[in-house]
Amino acid sequence: MSEEASSSGLIASEEPAKPDRWSLSDKVALFFAEMLGPLVIRALGQACRYHVEGQHHLETAEAAGGGVILAIWHGRMLLPVYHLRGRGIISLASLHRDGEFIARIVRPLGYISRRGSPREGGRAGFNAMVRDLRAGRTVAIFPDGPTGPRHSVRDGVVQLARLTGAPIVPISFSAAPAWRAGSWDRFMVMKPFSLGVILMKEPFTIPRQFTAEQGLEYYRTQVRMQLLEVENKADSQMNVSG
Repeated sequence: MSEEASSSGLIASEEPAKPDRWSLSDKVALFFAEMLGPLVIRALGQACRYHVEGQHHLETAEAAGGGVILAIWHGRMLLPVYHLRGRGIISLASLHRDGEFIARIVRPLGYISRRGSPREGGRAGFNAMVRDLRAGRTVAIFPDGPTGPRHSVRDGVVQLARLTGAPIVPISFSAAPAWRAGSWDRFMVMKPFSLGVILMKEPFTIPRQFTAEQGLEYYRTQVRMQLLEVENKADSQMNVSG
């Protein structure tokens, strides 16, 4: 097994989930999600009067040519997905049912999905993401997905950054008024004609070799703190309670 796959703590596949995984009702729901989901995201994004702060951090990191990792909490992906559409960004979607929905919805918006799960799949997808980053591509990761707990950080984002040297750019958004789902991630959906903000924080890197004092858990904590900071700042600007 390659270093990429064996040290990642993340198992992934480039292949979509097999159709026989889904019941008839799942297949119907997936069909309508694929047809209507991108339209809804476009409509909500166009109806939200939002501004972006810190986009130069992403542009500078991309201009360096070494690949970029966008880190976004699962519950704060909606407006960034709209804003960053059509750029060929590679996203990691789980092999779970929710991941299948996300993959099918974002594909028409110009995203490329790699499929992965901490528990099932193959090593090809993770290794492909490593190659994507080394080729200078931009990858989006949801560190607490697909099942939480909310605001937790899995190993994959740290290992991708460590193996490739790609900088991590934390991103979040907030909007008011907005709907909040009752799901584990309190998924935020901006209401039509809401005000919103997308914040992109300055990039940071993970060293190739961990020290005795600063190991995997240390850098997982660093990613979590950076993402909480940008989320809290966005919520503060919109006077939203997290």
